[in-house]
Amino acid sequence: MPELPEVETIRSYLGGLLPGKSIDAVVRIDPRMVKRSPADAEAIANLLSGREVIAVDRRGKFLFLRMDTGDALLLHLGMSGRLVAESREAPVPIHTHLILRFGDLEVRLTDPRRFGRVAWVPKGVQPDVQLGVEPLSRHFGTKTLQDAFHGRRVAVKTALLNQQLIAGLGNIYADEALFRANIHPERAAGSLTVEEMRRLARAVKHVLRQSLEHRGTSFSDYVDALGHPGENQAYLHVYGREGKPCRRCRQRIQRVVVGGRSSHFCPRCQAQQPSITVRSAD
Repeated sequence: MPELPEVETIRSYLGGLLPGKSIDAVVRIDPRMVKRSPADAEAIANLLSGREVIAVDRRGKFLFLRMDTGDALLLHLGMSGRLVAESREAPVPIHTHLILRFGDLEVRLTDPRRFGRVAWVPKGVQPDVQLGVEPLSRHFGTKTLQDAFHGRRVAVKTALLNQQLIAGLGNIYADEALFRANIHPERAAGSLTVEEMRRLARAVKHVLRQSLEHRGTSFSDYVDALGHPGENQAYLHVYGREGKPCRRCRQRIQRVVVGGRSSHFCPRCQAQQPSITVRSAD
């Protein structure tokens, strides 16, 4: 699934391309992609036609095309979605469920599994998403994790994936951050010490910024808004490296299932520790 760095990479390109351009036509919008929206597919097509895009924003893994009317189009890429800007003359891939035409340019959303989402957000209405703090914002740090993890017995990996606690963090970067912070993914979130949470907060920021520098991580589905794969997969330490030697200590990377999600870790660098009670910092 595209996570924060992948979605932000797409946002950055579209944010430099679309503002000031008007939508000439909604060439295609699949009603099955319109979910939890106050307007249906036909209504969204009518509302978008002729509207000017003034900004492209991101919140967690969601994109928002802001219109000159104050309304917005919400887009989520789901597990395998792609959002690509192409010439209107380029062949349309199968599983393309949304096409917005801007003159000779089209923005196309493809999603083979249809786990993504399209929704209309009227002016002055909060989008139907429940999201926690942005991990690259100044509001995210040790105190954020103390508040989020306090008293929680769930695995720290599961807590990191809770979008209501931390927005945009997914499987790849949770694994990478836990490795960088030397924390086992099965540790109870509420058992982390203040120092461990400080390391983890810094690690989250580091792995996200590193991925942004390399335009995201691509294994099979993700491409940026130009249709190019990211390059961050070459810099991963544990995710997707089961059985390979740890880049730090040469121990074999292992995989366990935590909260229904595959979790990769180094058994030496991230040795499991007993649960302890955490006290808040003064």
